[in-house]
Amino acid sequence: MLFRAVLLILFLANAGYAQHTGFSFELQNEIGTHQLVSLTFSHKRGNTEGFTYVVNKQSGDTLYHVDQYLLGWVGLSRDGQTFCHLITEVNGVPLDKCKLSFYRNGIMFDEAELSRLISYQLKEAIVADRIPKSGWLKNDSILHKMANNPFYVSEDKVFISFDTPILSVFDMNQMFHIYTGNGANHFFQNYYSVPNAPFKTDYNWGEYLPKGFPKLISNEDVEDSICQSLSAKLAIPEDAKYRCELELKLNSTGEFEIRKSNVFSTISNTQNEHLSKQVAVFLENVSFQTQLVPPNHPAWIFGETFWMK
Repeated sequence: MLFRAVLLILFLANAGYAQHTGFSFELQNEIGTHQLVSLTFSHKRGNTEGFTYVVNKQSGDTLYHVDQYLLGWVGLSRDGQTFCHLITEVNGVPLDKCKLSFYRNGIMFDEAELSRLISYQLKEAIVADRIPKSGWLKNDSILHKMANNPFYVSEDKVFISFDTPILSVFDMNQMFHIYTGNGANHFFQNYYSVPNAPFKTDYNWGEYLPKGFPKLISNEDVEDSICQSLSAKLAIPEDAKYRCELELKLNSTGEFEIRKSNVFSTISNTQNEHLSKQVAVFLENVSFQTQLVPPNHPAWIFGETFWMK
């Protein structure tokens, strides 16, 4: 088994989906036999870098994995072999066309562009403090309930409520579209199986949200070591001649990838190619401690900015 599941965000047993969030999560399928865990490598808004795997809860075996964090809505089939992934927004902005993908045993099977989720109309009305007193968005109407439950899985069918409003249904096993229409009656007939809103529990914040930048194996701060290699000193922004921006993807094994190692002049705000190259060469010959990588995460992306003179 590649990983044991760590409880980062706990969903009720029947909650077969995950909402838009910037945090790692786990969910169970409708009957509780399989579990999907999706781990993010960064809390940057819109980040999809990460690792997702599905576990058979009885045997503890990992069935398959995908090198991606599933930012969006997710549903898992009863046999655990299929999951669907719905992207409805980018960086908090609703998409005019949602993107629905089906994966079978960790491999993309099919994808499609669909309409915008019905829930965004309700959110816009709430923000404007203009929930209608009549019509489909009024409190406790069936279509109001559809807007509050725009995505759910029941008996291996995926129910998605779109603008208009209409309801579309997809089969998780056959991975094809089986129904589209005015969804009120269909939704009402299936409403008994709509999961409650997920109960969310955050993992220990001190470990789950790493603070600072990893130290070197020598226990030195990377800022101090870089300054020494450049014959420079740390400075406050007002007194600095240079700004150094670092980004590091650090694996739990200690292997790492330098994403960014740029030095800028604070006067001209242009990159100093010579100093940037020196920083890159220095970083190629060091090793980092891994204590800041969150528990059971394969990797984490760290960023750091400091000033020198």
